[in-house]
Amino acid sequence: MRQDAHVVHPLRETAPVPSGDDAADDPAIWIHPADPASSLVLGTDKRSGLAVYDLSGREVQFLERGRLNNVDLRAGIALDGEVATLAVATNRSNDAMDIFTVSERGEVRFVREVPLSFADPYGVCMGVDANGAAHVFVNSTDAEYQHWLLNPGGRLEPRLQGAWELESGPEGCAVDDAAWTLYLGEEEHGVWAMPADAARANEIRLLDAIAAGHLTADVEGMDVYRGEAGGHYLIVSSQGDNSFAVYDLALNDSYLGSFRLADNPDGAIDGVQETDGLAVTPLALNGLFPRGLLVVQDGINESPSANQNFKLVSWADVERALGLPQR
Repeated sequence: MRQDAHVVHPLRETAPVPSGDDAADDPAIWIHPADPASSLVLGTDKRSGLAVYDLSGREVQFLERGRLNNVDLRAGIALDGEVATLAVATNRSNDAMDIFTVSERGEVRFVREVPLSFADPYGVCMGVDANGAAHVFVNSTDAEYQHWLLNPGGRLEPRLQGAWELESGPEGCAVDDAAWTLYLGEEEHGVWAMPADAARANEIRLLDAIAAGHLTADVEGMDVYRGEAGGHYLIVSSQGDNSFAVYDLALNDSYLGSFRLADNPDGAIDGVQETDGLAVTPLALNGLFPRGLLVVQDGINESPSANQNFKLVSWADVERALGLPQR
């Protein structure tokens, strides 16, 4: 375990996923449009489907869709003359992307499957541009990446925009919608950044290499925290040393430090190891998460020993641990 990592404690945890062994993988956060305290966490069970949890960690819905690996979602999508929220997950049972809608009440519904031209889809991330167009970036275990537009002309008619490859296997990725930048992890090499457009894949640049010492393979889940009053960070799971690296995207992508998630002092919630996916929001949700919420997959769920689950962390605690300005 990384010895120089700051210590943070999870405040809540979800119910274990239904499947045993290595099953929980990647979360996404849905914000309730009228009541942030009623927001939800979507989490993949990569053996059986998609779980939905409230902020206490209680499972409120489960959709059996097979081997869903990664998931992401976006609100504000122009669709059929209205504004919709869509979630997309990679389905390794069918070599496809699954598309879901999320209602204003938080009900998740499967709407369609999009076949992919490559086998074994792995990671996925979404972005919404200023015109309400939803873009999806999906990768395979063979290092292929594809860029899809979900709603051309405001209709759910996904179209492939382009493709490119990395040298070795990727999984985690994230889109900064405001900067229209795609961040992607190459598990054995590091973190890359490029414009969120397959046509500009030649502009890819290395943000941080494992060789620099801030990350330990595998590089896994990542997400962007962009606060309304400042604070613009990339959080990356450094799976090999059970830590999370934070980069300041407003200051030349500089490395700010790392933290790990240890057992809660009251013994009620165990710490986190071997994290695959993560998700973060800067929005105040309730008294526990006044400056945002970080959700991470826990690869070893202990005390008591159970199937894997997801841990919920207050972003305010991360700020304090790393000495980040509360802007």
